[in-house]
Amino acid sequence: MEVVKLSLTNEHIKETWILSMKAHNHEEDYVLSKKASMELLIVSFKGSMEVDDFYQGDHFGETNVDDKLFPSLQRLAEGQLAKVNGLALQKFKELLNNPKFKSEVEAAVKKGKNILFTGHSFGGAIASLVTLWMLDQYIRILKSKIQIGCVTFGSPLVGDEILTHAVRREKWAGHFTHFVMEHDIVPRMMLAPKTSVEKHLPTISKFFKHKVNTLSTKKPNKLTNIFSKPRTEQAIDLDQLVDDKDRKDVEGFFENVLNNALTVASHDAFDFMEPTNSIMEKLSNDFVKISPYRPFGVYVFCTRGEGPSTTPKQQLVVENPNAALQLLFYLLQLPNEDQSVAQFAHESLAENFGYEEEVNKNGLQLENRVNLKDLNGHLLTSNSTRGDSKALFELNASAKWCLLAVEEAEKRKVKNMDQIKKSMKKYSSNVKESTTKIIEDLLGEVIEYKNKHSDGSIDYYEAFKLQNEHEDFKANVNRLEQAKIWDVIVEMVRRKDLPDEFEVWDELVELGTRFRRVYEPLDIANYFRHSKGEDTGAKYMTVRPKRYKFTQRWHQHANVTGFELVSESNFVAEVEELMNEVIKPKNKTIGQVENDLASLKNKIKVWKCDEKKLAEAKQKKAKEYVFWGESVLTKLEKKLAEAKQT
Repeated sequence: MEVVKLSLTNEHIKETWILSMKAHNHEEDYVLSKKASMELLIVSFKGSMEVDDFYQGDHFGETNVDDKLFPSLQRLAEGQLAKVNGLALQKFKELLNNPKFKSEVEAAVKKGKNILFTGHSFGGAIASLVTLWMLDQYIRILKSKIQIGCVTFGSPLVGDEILTHAVRREKWAGHFTHFVMEHDIVPRMMLAPKTSVEKHLPTISKFFKHKVNTLSTKKPNKLTNIFSKPRTEQAIDLDQLVDDKDRKDVEGFFENVLNNALTVASHDAFDFMEPTNSIMEKLSNDFVKISPYRPFGVYVFCTRGEGPSTTPKQQLVVENPNAALQLLFYLLQLPNEDQSVAQFAHESLAENFGYEEEVNKNGLQLENRVNLKDLNGHLLTSNSTRGDSKALFELNASAKWCLLAVEEAEKRKVKNMDQIKKSMKKYSSNVKESTTKIIEDLLGEVIEYKNKHSDGSIDYYEAFKLQNEHEDFKANVNRLEQAKIWDVIVEMVRRKDLPDEFEVWDELVELGTRFRRVYEPLDIANYFRHSKGEDTGAKYMTVRPKRYKFTQRWHQHANVTGFELVSESNFVAEVEELMNEVIKPKNKTIGQVENDLASLKNKIKVWKCDEKKLAEAKQKKAKEYVFWGESVLTKLEKKLAEAKQT
């Protein structure tokens, strides 16, 4: 379900900038807007300017998210957690441990207030994490109806591509608006490892502290008037701020960040062009350690205007994070060969505090939005004066090719999804190819096979396990045909060849759940029929097909139940394992088997209750899909009784 986004106005943008500057010199780690209305609360976070708060460790300082705080920030099927900046995560956790902060947030939620989080520089990274937490905990899990938004100014990247994927999958991207000045170095700095910039960081920190200290010299009552006055003075005299060593540090910092940004942008662009290249993947994993950080949300690139200072700058509003990554690198290029690298490096640092004028003059120019569906038209236009694409037109050929590769990658994913739809009844054409198998048709045949055995002496699980009749053979062929379809889907998901939102597509989740509940008992029956675990010692759950793992996790995420290994579709395997322990004890005593069986029965009761509620809500028969294992449970109980008598 798509969450309602907070609609931003230019007044909101101005207020967030003012509050972001105020937060830098605030006593606490956050500040609330005194202008908070009955409908909206604005919260800004302080960004650290200390060297030790930029990176954690020696490389990029990333760490796994806490899945209890951010359960959605992972690849659902594989359970691979997103990584975020470790120090930003630490600051966020400190905020959560602040009773005052949490109580103020909860009070706003109870009052039904919408909340807008904001921050400048590293304060923006904290604002992003707080927003992600709110969206996951309050909106997705607790189903709160309030609207959440996040506006950052010159924020460094805070999460990896898994976080980016999760944000797009959950349709949260529109909640984040990241303003980035064309040459601001801070949004790019986390693309460089600590080892490459470590010796320059003390100078960079000194520069930031100087800028923050100048803010404290302004009278509070004038801070809110900065948008009504034109800026006539230079933001900072760089010649007075730095000596020769500092100039070299700033230049070295800029060059290292730029070079690493090139590496990351080129790596990802190559991946878009050659998504199945195993050599590139091998090199990336084993030899080249590149930054894990990637953009997410909506990026507003504020590009330079031409002519007098009053000329409005053009804004490029980019919704695709892969395009945003390419622009982070290509917009940082020197404008011409005569440009001094040293001067450009100093200006790129100063631009991190240059948002005041941009926000005052332009606000949020939604009319200049660049959509990927129109990217070919933007990049390939021959009219260099075209207003809505001028900044893009001026990019070099390499930049354009990389951006076009991003668009083609998106189109390829949509085409792959269209191919999958051909296997679904709703989307299949009336005149389909004879080789096309429809998931629902195959499913219907096995449900009919299951129902035939519902009132007989043996159920469909035992019948399939025995394979005595021709219809059992046909059911096995059906199982293999269905497995082929879902294994292709699983492989596409694993290789990231489908749109990010594919795994939360309602029709897929529902169909995958029906498939798993009907077919997995057959796979389990086949596994124990051939006694596959006896030779290798492997239990079914350790070799469980991904088609069942993936569909189970999609269902659990959609229903906000948490991720569990044993489910209503595979508990029969656990019963079979317990049966083997009774017949030929290896790791468990009879008493332990009895305890495990009792625990399973309790879980079955819960699953039945949940299924009954779901069936009533959807007006469907629960028994049509779920196999509750009556026959195999009865058999285990008899074996236990016999074992206790001997």
